[in-house]
Amino acid sequence: MLCILERKDIEMATQLTKKISEKGDKVLTRRNTEQRRLVLEIIQRSDRHLDAGEIYQLAHHRSTSISLSTVYRNLQLYKRLGLIEEHQFDGARRYYETTPRSKHHHMVCLGCGRIFEFKCPSAERLKSRISREEGFKVTDAEVRLAGYCPECQQRLSDEKAGAE
Repeated sequence: MLCILERKDIEMATQLTKKISEKGDKVLTRRNTEQRRLVLEIIQRSDRHLDAGEIYQLAHHRSTSISLSTVYRNLQLYKRLGLIEEHQFDGARRYYETTPRSKHHHMVCLGCGRIFEFKCPSAERLKSRISREEGFKVTDAEVRLAGYCPECQQRLSDEKAGAE
């Protein structure tokens, strides 16, 4: 069987193997299965934040033998390895993205539910100031803004105008 790997696939497999060997954990030394690689690939190639159910659906289209519990187990593994981050934007579902190379924060649209990323240099300055002034070692800070995206603002405006 001939398998052609893209550069991203090779980098992903190398990164995963390196992380697993660094941890030295018996749980992590299990085979790097195709299903495990598929879950990570789906997250890495997504242009948005996905919840476990969405990851499962996308994976199931490519590998019908994958189970939802396999997806959840691998999400926990990848979180422990630092390959992905978990976010809870709406207080209920958990969303996943690959660990970003640079810190960013999130805006959540209350109309359509889309999630937008933005940079917030003032959060880094606040972390430094709190550490300096309060002696509190801040290890992380997350800014999450909720509101309405331009499309939903327009839709709400149109609905309001139509109701008058």
